[in-house]
Amino acid sequence: MAGALAADPTLADFGRDPLWITIVKAVMLFLFLALGVVFGVWFERKLISRMQNRYGPNRAGKFGLLQSVADAIKMGLKEDLFPRTVDRVLYLLAPVIMVVPAFLAFSIVPFGPVVSMFGVKTPLQLVDLPVAVLFMLAMGAVSVYGVV
Repeated sequence: MAGALAADPTLADFGRDPLWITIVKAVMLFLFLALGVVFGVWFERKLISRMQNRYGPNRAGKFGLLQSVADAIKMGLKEDLFPRTVDRVLYLLAPVIMVVPAFLAFSIVPFGPVVSMFGVKTPLQLVDLPVAVLFMLAMGAVSVYGVV
């Protein structure tokens, strides 16, 4: 064989990474999910515009790929309006309560085998939990509270 196949991670491979490797893996996971959302929204807008016989996003960036980024910047710069009877802390915290569990749910997903990252052998998974299914269900249940 030309090269040895990468081994699947075992429970012994987790918990030994330096903190900076864990932070790098978390940032890579966040960027992967954020780019997935950007491309998903772009593809959906292109598909719906094709169904409605119109152009769709085509002005922001090449092929309209930066339209989601432009929308996010526009949304961030808009004036915030607060209803009079709302609790301001909960009103601002609700989107965080919805987004953070969605990202945390992906921390248990194995994306690949054990790899060498900056000279450190680490699995392409943020954490390995023995109760991963329960964690996934809990994250799905907690994110509903943001709507409430």
